Amino acid sequence: MIETKYNKIGDVAVVTMANPPANTFTMELSAGLTGAVRRAVSEGARALVLQADGPLFCGGADVHIFAGTTARQARQMFAEGFQLVDALEDAPFPVIAAVHGMCFAAGLELALACDLIIAAEGAKFAQVEAKIGAATFLGGVYRLAERCGPARAKEIVFGAETYDAATFERWNIVNRVVPDQDMRDAALAWARQLAKGPTLAHAVTKRLVRHALDYGSRQADRYILDTASPLLESRDMRYAVDLLLTQGARKFSQNHAEVVFEGR
Repeated sequence: MIETKYNKIGDVAVVTMANPPANTFTMELSAGLTGAVRRAVSEGARALVLQADGPLFCGGADVHIFAGTTARQARQMFAEGFQLVDALEDAPFPVIAAVHGMCFAAGLELALACDLIIAAEGAKFAQVEAKIGAATFLGGVYRLAERCGPARAKEIVFGAETYDAATFERWNIVNRVVPDQDMRDAALAWARQLAKGPTLAHAVTKRLVRHALDYGSRQADRYILDTASPLLESRDMRYAVDLLLTQGARKFSQNHAEVVFEGR
């Protein structure tokens, strides 16, 4: 049974996908995940962890959705899939993909749409679409290129080979690698840490990175004027600046863990 589980742990939304036995990506699963991310936004979550039940993260798309599909039907199907990608990338808080086992094809594209990837040591990654004459239909190749460069991204997609977590961490695709048994706890701890931070600023950071990747640094410099300037009127920044000025830099740095950001 295809299921998307949603759990709120404090300020962190934990979204768990389940489509046994291989957590294959289907349009039903995509819709469920999109709804869960939108729910997290509407409920005021300050961070989100995307994870999966079972022995692996995602074995890729259910190939039945490709059989006999026309180009017109495919266009509609991919457009629906990008609603999930957009929801993850546009969420106004950090999103962490917690990956274990296999993370192949659409599963890797899903992880790449998240801001950060934490992987279990035993995790395996691949864009295997070339094996069936397909491209990375949910933007995998260029999101890989954003992380590891275009030449390496083409190598990964052209060759359709499988890579371990350590290699992907070395290539700056994965942010952190942890022991298999610690992966879920480490992902949640990281999300909780980020959720305590200045989430208004984090949201601006996400938008600035996306804008710079889309339009270049000079355009992003202009974009800052509209997106970052309002932070100076936020309660969070005014509160933190006041503490810095009253306590001094050294004391502020020592007590920074005690600074309370409210996301307003």
